[in-house]
Amino acid sequence: MGWLKGYVFLLTKRDQVLTEDVVQETFRAATAAWGRLRELEPRALAGWLYGAATNKTHDHFRDDERERRYQPAVWQRFYQPPQQETWRLALTEAALEQCWKAIERMPPRQHAVALLRWRCGYSYREISRILGMNEKTVSAHVSKARRMLVQEVGPYLPFDLDQPEGGASS
Repeated sequence: MGWLKGYVFLLTKRDQVLTEDVVQETFRAATAAWGRLRELEPRALAGWLYGAATNKTHDHFRDDERERRYQPAVWQRFYQPPQQETWRLALTEAALEQCWKAIERMPPRQHAVALLRWRCGYSYREISRILGMNEKTVSAHVSKARRMLVQEVGPYLPFDLDQPEGGASS
């Protein structure tokens, strides 16, 4: 079953520990479903294992993303609350919540670029390598996302949207 481990290793972006976990969970699921699976032909069984491993990998990435999304350190990284004026603090929290909701509604590629830029702090070049797109495309997605946030949230944004790389303004 080294073929399954190799497949999962690529899916997990070469994370050995996660690969081991996913393969183990896949076989645990196969054991639980053995009543149905034992009657499958070898090719169909292999297909089931590939599908289950793919789903388990996606579940891990989804859970990991949810966990990172709500870490307190992430919130602190994007904005510093104003002096203890409660009305400003309330506005900041409301604007931040509105920003994240707007980012969640963005088209998938724009959403990914916005998160990598403003949440993870990656440069345009790093984002282009991660997502496999041209730097100019990354810049265009960042500009569109910036305009959308300003339009939806208003000029009072709880974190710095930065300016386009190279000094141009959008």
